[in-house]
Amino acid sequence: MQYTENEKNMLRKVNDIGMKLDTLPDENFIFIVLSPYLDQLMALLKQLSQIEMQMLFMQYEGVMKVMRMIEDGAQEMEKELGLK
Repeated sequence: MQYTENEKNMLRKVNDIGMKLDTLPDENFIFIVLSPYLDQLMALLKQLSQIEMQMLFMQYEGVMKVMRMIEDGAQEMEKELGLK
């Protein structure tokens, strides 16, 4: 898939954040840093097929780490709220 220059910039920034997840102080700080990019990232991911998403995650490993962190956080919240 071809990405616009704006999408490429967003993917690079999210990738950089994702690659530094282990060095950032806490999850709240990570979400503050990510917040300007999340809407655009989610909109882009919704447009992709499964194969395109896998290719994106291979190219931008940090984006995959960010999405895994978000998913893990959502699952933890479901457990805490007794929804799962």
